Amino acid sequence: MKKVFIVCLLLLSFLGCLSAFADTAVQTGKRDYEMIAPESYEGWWAEKKEGRLLMTVTPTDEPGWYDVTVAARENQPKTDVYMMRAHYQKDGSLYYDNCLFVLRKVKHNGSVKDTVKYRNGSGLLYYSFDENVLYWSDYTVQPEKRVRTFVKTSSPDADEAR
Repeated sequence: MKKVFIVCLLLLSFLGCLSAFADTAVQTGKRDYEMIAPESYEGWWAEKKEGRLLMTVTPTDEPGWYDVTVAARENQPKTDVYMMRAHYQKDGSLYYDNCLFVLRKVKHNGSVKDTVKYRNGSGLLYYSFDENVLYWSDYTVQPEKRVRTFVKTSSPDADEAR
């Protein structure tokens, strides 16, 4: 019985030490990365790898909210277009859960027809200072294959991002 009592005391003291360490980590833990200011997301972003996609981020009338559009850089008869309203988060990312993903067809006469592929898609935009890129992760369809990187560009016609 004494052995069981001693083992219980040791377990209790061990668990007490773990909680003490956990509390210390929470109290003294600091982020080891810089956070991007919300205004720094604003503007044009070109896809880093192929340069085919162009992202625009514009502020809305609501503080902390941004309209984000991702589409092909070139005007094509058919192109995928993502449109979402993202909110700046405490960790420095932009999160959305209202993405409208459409296949946009431009006809010869200039008229446009959008076919909805999905609504209320979700995802995250996050800037990495280490790599100097913006990550876009679309959580809706195959999120493991939908992470793309973008670099800041001055306009849709700028070649510096390619």
